[in-house]
Amino acid sequence: MKNLKYLIIIIAFATYSCVEDALFVGEEVIVEGSVLKLNEIMSKDVNDNPDWIEVYNSGAVDMDISGYILNDKDVAAGGFSIPDGTIITAGGFYLVDANESGESISSGGEDVSLAEPDGTVIDLTTTPDMSSNVGLTWAREIDGDGDWMVSSPTPGSSNGSVANTAPILVAEPLTEFIDIYGVTASDADGISSVKLIFMAGESVQSIDMALVDGEYKTSVPKANVGEVVRYYVVAKDNTGLITYYPSDGNNAPAEFIVVGGVKDLEIVGEMDGNRGDVTFTITPYYVDQVDEIRLYYLLPGEQQDEDNGFDDKTKVVLDQDGAVFTGVIPALNTEGVVRYYIRVEYLDGTKTYYPIENGGDFDHDLGTTWPSYTVEAITYDAVVETTVTSTEGPLTSLMFPTNPIPGSDINLVLTYASSEEITEARVYFAVGDSPVYIKANKVSGEDDASFTQTGVTLNMKDVVTDGDGLSLSETGAKVSFYVRISTDTAEYYYSNIGAMSLDDTPGGGTTDDSDAFKADPALWNVYTVQ
Repeated sequence: MKNLKYLIIIIAFATYSCVEDALFVGEEVIVEGSVLKLNEIMSKDVNDNPDWIEVYNSGAVDMDISGYILNDKDVAAGGFSIPDGTIITAGGFYLVDANESGESISSGGEDVSLAEPDGTVIDLTTTPDMSSNVGLTWAREIDGDGDWMVSSPTPGSSNGSVANTAPILVAEPLTEFIDIYGVTASDADGISSVKLIFMAGESVQSIDMALVDGEYKTSVPKANVGEVVRYYVVAKDNTGLITYYPSDGNNAPAEFIVVGGVKDLEIVGEMDGNRGDVTFTITPYYVDQVDEIRLYYLLPGEQQDEDNGFDDKTKVVLDQDGAVFTGVIPALNTEGVVRYYIRVEYLDGTKTYYPIENGGDFDHDLGTTWPSYTVEAITYDAVVETTVTSTEGPLTSLMFPTNPIPGSDINLVLTYASSEEITEARVYFAVGDSPVYIKANKVSGEDDASFTQTGVTLNMKDVVTDGDGLSLSETGAKVSFYVRISTDTAEYYYSNIGAMSLDDTPGGGTTDDSDAFKADPALWNVYTVQ
């Protein structure tokens, strides 16, 4: 019989309630005069199997135990009433698990009682802390008699029948992403040692695992990307018996290939309706072995399906700052779905993707499987006149036609007021999803009656004859634009945010290429043909 005897600390107590996994200290009560005895109790089984309680009939005749009460307290009230018609044979056992009885025994220890139908307690024991004895039971040394002890389980059979067995070892697979590895190991004779055998490349390490909070734990060595890691766990009890994980681990170790990849990912700006920059901040595994990290994306309307001739993706090589890499999908002026993925490439040529590929739903060669976010256009719905509330610059209002007929010209009417001479009024616009920017302008002194010092009409033409065939001839077509007004001394840029003086624009400068709004079309107005 395996045994490890516990000293039960005796203290005065009232009534204790069960606190799951909290260490319990109670009074051991010996009840004389009954042939029915608590015999064995499981409070922390392996594989999440339910707790159970065993009762032994030490008498010479069969007994009807209908209505007898089992409880995880020192009193009968609130316990489990044994069903009618339950017979326990002479020298036999009755076992019930927590799924039926509802009596889940705290692994931290607590009272367990057996009472007659009238509530008279006829047997009582206090289980010890079993958190480090997974799969073992609290059992009598002799059925129905003798001391209680930690034992190998014998459910429904004699406690004297247990043989000396190897340790109980419970473990989960080790992966490259686990920094601290933990297993549970227990044995009624006590555990002598638990070791992790870790083999990477030509290196073999035997690492002692320390008992911490009920688990044997160790930090896990790091291997190189591309290496095959083999490992197993070996637990030995005080009698020299051994258990392995995997079960034949010393001959057939478990293994994994170190592939690395994305450890932490933060995406700022990713949301439905986003029109601004979307910034990716990535911390990879094994940063010292990283050669390059790339961000790939597809803009609205683009496709990635090389088997069918589509390869529209854009590549961004991320910037590195220490262990952190960053990249940006720039602000867009086009509505639709943007798709993306991340590739981490290591010095040995290993490539790992985010999302993880490996037979899952993601395929880096098929754009429809990539993660995505949605860009929505800002639209004016039948705007007739918009008053400019900014105190900067001369523009006081702008006016659109109300739901122009598809195919008709779109004229933008500007009104302005200034103590200085207005020298030029210009609108920059792009038609549809085209990145081609067109400008229409009126200049002081030219022979154009529509240009005055109080206002001007600018025509954003229906069909742009620049060779690209851009058109606003269909309902739903859109034009994105901003306005520039020039005086003798300054230039002012107007978009959906109002006016900004030239000195306040992010880019500054006086040429078209440095116009701040031209560089940041996410700030432009967007008008959709109704």
